[in-house]
Amino acid sequence: MVLKRKVRYEISDLIEEIDAVLPKVNKELENRKQGIPGYGEIDQLEAIKEELEEIKKMALENKLPPKGERWVRYRWYFTHEDWEVEPLLEENLKEIADIYHRKLRE
Repeated sequence: MVLKRKVRYEISDLIEEIDAVLPKVNKELENRKQGIPGYGEIDQLEAIKEELEEIKKMALENKLPPKGERWVRYRWYFTHEDWEVEPLLEENLKEIADIYHRKLRE
């Protein structure tokens, strides 16, 4: 998937981006559980999946925190804990984090 590079996104765009990336996270997670080598550990991929699902749920319920309080943990883990996922997936996840944190229309 190629993310639509916009200056401002609607909540529906955020949900769409999450829906597009969750199957990729799930595929990587299933591969690790089956012993297929690749990027990311099971616990890391589960944490990413849970966080994306949590953000999606808040977006669907229109209960997102105020703009200054929107952070994703997985972005920090990529930078400070050296978590690795498939490079294109990481790029998509970082873009979702950026949309959530600062690019949603208010």
